[in-house]
Amino acid sequence: MLENLALIGTGFAVVILVLSSIWGACALIGWGFTRAAVRKTAASGTPDSRPLAESAGVPPHHIAAIAAAVAETLGPGYRVRHVAAPAHLVDGWPLEGRIETFAAHRVRTGWGPTRPRLGARMPEITEGPKP
Repeated sequence: MLENLALIGTGFAVVILVLSSIWGACALIGWGFTRAAVRKTAASGTPDSRPLAESAGVPPHHIAAIAAAVAETLGPGYRVRHVAAPAHLVDGWPLEGRIETFAAHRVRTGWGPTRPRLGARMPEITEGPKP
């Protein structure tokens, strides 16, 4: 039993070591890309101050909020170059259809038994018209 635990422990250690190595390699590559982007921005002088021409239809306060979220999440050195609204607006009809679909799955308690019980007489509505 002790041999099995040693084998499991060795396997676990190898897996953790390999995963740590992969994480370290990815972090090193990401650091290289970030450093190259910062150098490129610093070499160009001033940051790109062009307005977001493609963001027509997006209110300026939304663009400011998105830029603030990007700066908070990713840190300084990033720019928002393009903001696009969804390709279509969802109007009320699809939403009403979804509500209707979900409402159809609820159990209507005031309508009597919803499924036949063993030994119970079936309601006449399920038997159909009599000839």
